[in-house]
Amino acid sequence: MTTRREILLREGMRLFGEQGYAATSIAQIEEAAGLSPGSGSFYKHFASKQQMLEAGLDKLLSSTVVPPPASEVADRPRDVLELAAKGGFARMEEDRDLSRVVFRGLQAFPELLKRFGNEEIARRHAEITRLLADLSGDASADWEAIAVVLQGATAHYWLLADVFGEHPTGVSQERVVRALADLATLAVGMGPHPGGEGDGRAAAESSGASRAG
Repeated sequence: MTTRREILLREGMRLFGEQGYAATSIAQIEEAAGLSPGSGSFYKHFASKQQMLEAGLDKLLSSTVVPPPASEVADRPRDVLELAAKGGFARMEEDRDLSRVVFRGLQAFPELLKRFGNEEIARRHAEITRLLADLSGDASADWEAIAVVLQGATAHYWLLADVFGEHPTGVSQERVVRALADLATLAVGMGPHPGGEGDGRAAAESSGASRAG
């Protein structure tokens, strides 16, 4: 059964996403959860709105949408790339409320923002990079940068569709998934990329050094 705490967390995160963290009152959260607004029932489960926000982030980061290992579909690279693209959109839907909060004032909580960046965005990026490299077998390509392009395209499409209700271009998410899979399939099938092995290594070393710093 869904607990009262889970209902409060779900409704609180929804309101944070729709209205913004600062604009959402505890009384509004209580009312949305079916409790008497202003009754103080909220405090039986959370010490503060910030603790609720932290719990919402913890819940998201405890789950994951991981693309299947490339070895399982090595003879069908486009299939696994399309599944990965679908997984990216599924993840955006899963963290819809938190993604909205990020753009509505999570800057007021730098440690939470850093966690979201490191444990969600960077983690997902590492998964995509590894998948592309495994499918290609080409160590000279800058898969980290290619993964940023694909990840950014997914996030940008989703964010615009979320703001407008549907993407302003009218292009469906299904078509974008197919396009992302097509582009990624072309990338992993190209072999050595312009710039050669040395540039690829330099890019990877530079990226690793920046993370280490």
